[in-house]
Amino acid sequence: MAESAIQDLIHRFRSCLPIAEIDPLFANPVPICRELSTPAGAIDNFMVRPTGLPVLDECKLWRNPEGRREVVGQILDYAKESVLWTLVRSAARG
Repeated sequence: MAESAIQDLIHRFRSCLPIAEIDPLFANPVPICRELSTPAGAIDNFMVRPTGLPVLDECKLWRNPEGRREVVGQILDYAKESVLWTLVRSAARG
């Protein structure tokens, strides 16, 4: 299975992720888009909680031995970028 197929499944069936078991604060996200372009790279699945909290998903194939280390770094980079979106929006409002 390709990473794009996993992304599509998550986008269409977000309940396949055990988010509530990990942190209920981020449960029941609403899928917004796939492959959201950022300066740090493309976020595989971008979702938002009804409360406005972003949920970032990065897909890696199990057979990728660097996957775990790589995905943590990528998610941190994406989180840094998402904080900048808020700062830019706040600065624009004055």
